[in-house]
Amino acid sequence: MYQHFDGLIQIIQHIDNFSISHEAIVDLLKGTAMILSKMPIERIAEGTRQICTVQVSQLNQILQHAGDSAIKTDPVIWLDRLSAVFRNLHPVVSKGQVHPCKVVIEELWPLLSQVCQAYQQDIRVVERCCRCIRFAVRCAGRQASPILQPLVHQMVQLYMIHQHSCFLYLGSILVDEFGSEEPCQQGLLGMLLAFSGPTFKQLEEVEGFRNHPDTVDDLFRLCTRFVQRAPLAFIQSTVFKGVMNCAMAACMIDHRDANASVMKFFHDILRIGIVNEDKVADHEMRKQAASVIMQEYGPQLIQNLLMAVIYCLPTFMMPDISDVIFAIMSIDRQSVCRFLEVALKALPVDDPAGTPKVTQKQLADFHKALTSAEQAKQVSFALRDFTRLFR
Repeated sequence: MYQHFDGLIQIIQHIDNFSISHEAIVDLLKGTAMILSKMPIERIAEGTRQICTVQVSQLNQILQHAGDSAIKTDPVIWLDRLSAVFRNLHPVVSKGQVHPCKVVIEELWPLLSQVCQAYQQDIRVVERCCRCIRFAVRCAGRQASPILQPLVHQMVQLYMIHQHSCFLYLGSILVDEFGSEEPCQQGLLGMLLAFSGPTFKQLEEVEGFRNHPDTVDDLFRLCTRFVQRAPLAFIQSTVFKGVMNCAMAACMIDHRDANASVMKFFHDILRIGIVNEDKVADHEMRKQAASVIMQEYGPQLIQNLLMAVIYCLPTFMMPDISDVIFAIMSIDRQSVCRFLEVALKALPVDDPAGTPKVTQKQLADFHKALTSAEQAKQVSFALRDFTRLFR
């Protein structure tokens, strides 16, 4: 197909003159980007510019005529097409070689920034713009670093005004790509700190967690990326305690994706010390940090998880809860035995008439079944059987 690339470019540059659906155009762009990925690396930068020319031109025209009722072109159309290009553009770049898309992404960034600024109140456009930036960053990886600082600055500014959760999600992509780079860590943690104020305020509202599940989901995706890429820097940051307290409260949320993100966060942070000691120089510090977290938050976490599975969450969500409890046991099983005993004593085991719903033997049997589990699946079975006594 290489010999047909120039012909494909000509078609793309005139494609809106034909009666073709948006979906078909996106598919054509995907295929063309895949072909370009296999071409000689010296052709890729110019080829990318050629593919993007129409989209860039149209977005510029829309921005120039912003507010003009006669211009009805939807920016989402062109953002989706750009996303299709960068999502499917994967050139093979050797170590030490400049990524061919690096310069194109730097050229494109001011336009995407302007779109985001101009349409900041329109969540639909902002989400698509963030999606486009996400694929561009994924395409170039760490070589997209020149846009990192201005991108983070704009995301924080806009999030102060409009709490679009897509900024949190895009933040998680940035942490995934750049979080392992020590020079980037404090800037990214500053981003999280800036995000946390408006986010915590929103979630502290009445039914805040239930009304904003996307925010919960994306916030803890972001925090989990910090755990994976810069765990000690994250734990030592000023925002960590607030994140943990928010996660504790979020245990009860019955939205599947949001709860799964919270549980993934707990699971990963409790297991930061379980690493290949030959490959991770700070493994001892990680183990100590995990132990401190478990002792400080473990009792309340066990109680919240128990209350959540009994009173708030459907049965199909128990495996994620079980993974977290088993992760705590992998650090210190004896402490979990104590935490669980205290949590069970705090449970209201009588119905309104004073009749016991759960006997002491059933409590003891559950305690034994859970704390003796050798697999997360066994924890899940124990939770399932125990919660049936309350339903």
